[in-house]
Amino acid sequence: MKDIGEILEYIEDNGVKFVKLSFCDILGRHKNVSVNASHFGEAAEGFVIDPLPFGQECGDLLLLPRPETFTPMPWRPAAGAVVSVMCRILRADGKPFGCDCGTILEDADKRFTERTGCSVRFMTESEFYIFRLDENGDPMLVPVDSAGYLDAAPRDRCENLRRDIVFNLETMGMQPLSSHHEKGKGQNAVIFRACAPYMSAVNTVLFRSAVRNIAYANGLYASFAPCPMDGEIGSNFRVVARISRAGKQADIKDAEAFACGIRAHMHEMAAFTNPVGNSYDRIALPSAPCGNGSDDRRDAVIVHGDGKVEIMFADTACNPFTALSLMLAAGADGMSGAKLPAPLPMPASLGAALDIAENSEFVARNLPDEYLKSYFAYKRRLAARTGREDVLAAGY
Repeated sequence: MKDIGEILEYIEDNGVKFVKLSFCDILGRHKNVSVNASHFGEAAEGFVIDPLPFGQECGDLLLLPRPETFTPMPWRPAAGAVVSVMCRILRADGKPFGCDCGTILEDADKRFTERTGCSVRFMTESEFYIFRLDENGDPMLVPVDSAGYLDAAPRDRCENLRRDIVFNLETMGMQPLSSHHEKGKGQNAVIFRACAPYMSAVNTVLFRSAVRNIAYANGLYASFAPCPMDGEIGSNFRVVARISRAGKQADIKDAEAFACGIRAHMHEMAAFTNPVGNSYDRIALPSAPCGNGSDDRRDAVIVHGDGKVEIMFADTACNPFTALSLMLAAGADGMSGAKLPAPLPMPASLGAALDIAENSEFVARNLPDEYLKSYFAYKRRLAARTGREDVLAAGY
């Protein structure tokens, strides 16, 4: 949608009853408030919420819909249709709010172009597990099948579910490229076509929500935990940066420089790209591209000759807005000739990752103080936990 007027026309023409004003908290968790469709025009001028999701006492906040993110929610009943629109977050006086993750990413994208003269589109792949529910409807760490990489039905019992997911994503206006069964039991993956950084992050958040809802409607539970089960492969959030210069595909020199920046700052980004205790269970696995059991770091950041850089160390618990923001900033450091630190291994725990991030000039330079204050305060309360026992309770 181009503007609020088009959304209002869609609401009237399609019998929409509710509009979900959506946003993300500092962790990238999808939040929303439903307004009656008849009141959307008024709400679009600024809907007041409490700052509680951001862990701050900063007074009321305003949600302002972004029309370009409008999408139907096709898994909801056709009668009394529900739609969603992501929102910008401002302070009540109209001033910027430092914890608005969408604005953080948009600003990072602008700085990248200013520093490098290039633009980036991100293609993403998200992996997730499908588990069974118990007789009370609560999730269990019991995979829905025992299939492996690229297995087909009937061994792959998720084929129909993935088909439903892809159909729903297409109805929502997204562009999934492919889907398949991954290496783990009950593990799946969906790959998206490349798009601009902000919309790539929006698609990731809405994709996670769609997968969870569609799985639940089928009597199953979708988990985006980085490493939900002992002995099983972890779940990656794979990112491919497609770099363009002057409207044309960038050359390998640009890609190599971008990758150098990513490798140099990878350990500083870990508190955001690998943000929960369970992330470090994944990193400890020999199968992890960023595993600390090996000095071979090539699998974590791979350069392709067609201006593409494949980034493999982030996991599925990350906030895609801040993860992509830091990737852009790291890539810009590499491409602009900034002095880069020597690459270091990934931290071994969330606590270690937070120690590095809190003392990182790179992080402080590229994320707002207001955001970092809230993020570090929240994460420090969780850093002592091992992670796996909290996987289901935390909703990952």
